[in-house]
Amino acid sequence: MTKPYFQVSVPTTHREQPGRHGLHIFTGPAWTSEEAVRCAREACEAALAAERTATGGALPAATRWRVRGVCREWAMDWEAATAAFWENEGSLEYPFPVIRTRSEV
Repeated sequence: MTKPYFQVSVPTTHREQPGRHGLHIFTGPAWTSEEAVRCAREACEAALAAERTATGGALPAATRWRVRGVCREWAMDWEAATAAFWENEGSLEYPFPVIRTRSEV
């Protein structure tokens, strides 16, 4: 049995311009929403670490969680992250699935 895909949505705030807010979306396989948030955070931290060490952002292929467009200028609020089942696997087209809190998934 393969793991279902989740979408993890993380609110962000610009570090130097606190009035600017955004949302960073991560997708990947997980058994639970808690695992999805953990995997997204680990992938994000690995991408930032790879950037610091100039490895070109390469992540181990086994993670299956990919990170693109993460900028140090944006602070991620992992406590406010939500996870939902990714209903459009293989596609980044709208509509995104309805966001549910971790307790609702």
